[in-house]
Amino acid sequence: MLRTRSEAEEGQGRKRVVGIKLKVLLAVLLQLVVWLVAVGQTPKANEYGPEVKSFLDLMRHEEDELEFQIRRREISRRDYVRSKTRIAIHRQTVLELARETGQDDVPELHIVTGQEVDQLIENGTAAIKGIKRGDVVAQKWRYLGSVHRGETFHIFERLASK
Repeated sequence: MLRTRSEAEEGQGRKRVVGIKLKVLLAVLLQLVVWLVAVGQTPKANEYGPEVKSFLDLMRHEEDELEFQIRRREISRRDYVRSKTRIAIHRQTVLELARETGQDDVPELHIVTGQEVDQLIENGTAAIKGIKRGDVVAQKWRYLGSVHRGETFHIFERLASK
């Protein structure tokens, strides 16, 4: 059967429309897959017990207070950024420890800058030279590592007194 020119053009137009619809459908499906993967990797508050949930609430309140202080110009921008970073590191460390141990426990952590180490630990700057994660400092602190975000923050866990 012989097609007319307009029938052939109409057939090609349909093919283009189907091709476009297929590309849109694939793009939507790809975005859905990416979103599902992201949601699966995002820590959810209901994965944690009451201690960690309470800690997360406390950190949210601390951030709210910081926002209030910076809006009212009660603190400097530098102090705001440092405190916001300290809170983020604290939260991240507690969540990592909870995931690693599987326990609903929030240890007493201290996140300090390089200049603040001596305020926390006597001769702290000298004590942390060459230190590795897990090492005990001054029989009172466990070193959990350091994070560099604008400046270096050291993470210490206070050991329970015996």
